[in-house]
Amino acid sequence: TLKDTDKYEEILENPAVNLAYAGDSYVSISGTAQFIEDLDRKKEYWNPVFDKLLNTTYDDPNVILIKVEADTAEYWQSGSTMKTVKNFAKKLTGNESKKDEKELNDTVDFNRPR
Repeated sequence: TLKDTDKYEEILENPAVNLAYAGDSYVSISGTAQFIEDLDRKKEYWNPVFDKLLNTTYDDPNVILIKVEADTAEYWQSGSTMKTVKNFAKKLTGNESKKDEKELNDTVDFNRPR
């Protein structure tokens, strides 16, 4: 992101964040954000699309990286319609096992002792 944005100010004020991805599955990650000033990393992660999106280049001092230390992550598998329907039917009939449930949805707590 850029330092002169609302997002930068919001994270400074409250670093608790949530990242989400949706595609064939859905992933939600909750954690704590911190800003990283590292020119080599900016260059490594930079994509030419960002030139147009942010109207700048990776070496602009206004560009800042956001690192998220994950606390929990949860996913839902949604790409397999047949598996989803099968597990929904099992849930309706009371025949769903913990294994069936974990195939479609699971949560990972990164702070829980192992």
